[in-house]
Amino acid sequence: MTDMWVPPRLSASVALLLAANGVQAEGEVTLHTPRGFGYFIGDSFAHEAIIELDPAASLDPASLPRPGPLTYWLELTDSTLEDLGADAMARRYRLRLRYQTFYAPLEPRMLATPGLSLAVLDGDRRSSVQVPGWSFLMSPLREIVSTRAGASLALRPDVTRGAHDLTMAHRVAAASAVVASAALLALAWVRGWGFGRRHRPFAAAAREVARRLAATQGPEGYLASLLVLHRAFDVAAGRRLLADDVASFLDSRPGLRGIARETSEFFEASRQAFFGAGAEPASAVLSRRDLAAFARRLAKLERAGA
Repeated sequence: MTDMWVPPRLSASVALLLAANGVQAEGEVTLHTPRGFGYFIGDSFAHEAIIELDPAASLDPASLPRPGPLTYWLELTDSTLEDLGADAMARRYRLRLRYQTFYAPLEPRMLATPGLSLAVLDGDRRSSVQVPGWSFLMSPLREIVSTRAGASLALRPDVTRGAHDLTMAHRVAAASAVVASAALLALAWVRGWGFGRRHRPFAAAAREVARRLAATQGPEGYLASLLVLHRAFDVAAGRRLLADDVASFLDSRPGLRGIARETSEFFEASRQAFFGAGAEPASAVLSRRDLAAFARRLAKLERAGA
């Protein structure tokens, strides 16, 4: 059945101050509740009460009911109080209460939640505001007298488990696993994970050279790029590589023999930059553009297995 119930609003307004053991009751409460019927054992339901007080008054949070059993069949599972602020007319609070019922009626029965009393503080004056209870209709889970043949509490047969063809699901899963494995292998190959090529110093150096040359147009970026590429050669050789060691290094790396001339120009430009007249004569041997291109070519050869 489609639930089209509109929550009722129960207003409890006490305009007169009622004396009760020296404590007075005042304030206005608007109670928003769910539908009032169709509840079974174990069901939960929630209330929301909007409480209006004088602007100078406030609720005492210590008087908020604590979650726990209220009766043998009703339990308060949660309670929260939210201060909505005050204006010139009133201070407002929102009280949320959630209950769970454990009553098992044999026939439809009207039950009620207990009302609440919350303490109100107004300077040295102490009073209370009443949150009314709420009535609702509970329904039984079974008939009192069975209209069917056989025992009234006889268990119903289990639901028959249907057979589902999982062939297509298995195929999709297998294809997805193949695609994921291929993608992982491709990423590992590009990144150099495994395959005997865990370190790619020239690839990292090419990125760093491009970044430094783009960031600094002066000689500082050029000199820093030369040092970055030097460190890459050192890592690739496994030792500090000097100009006199270039020939033997290239002999040990057949894939790099095709750039012997560019490598010699690089070391000559480095010698001019750091031990000669400086960056300007060095850039005449190997320009900034050629230095970046040389770094990219080293990285490309490195990826190819040089």
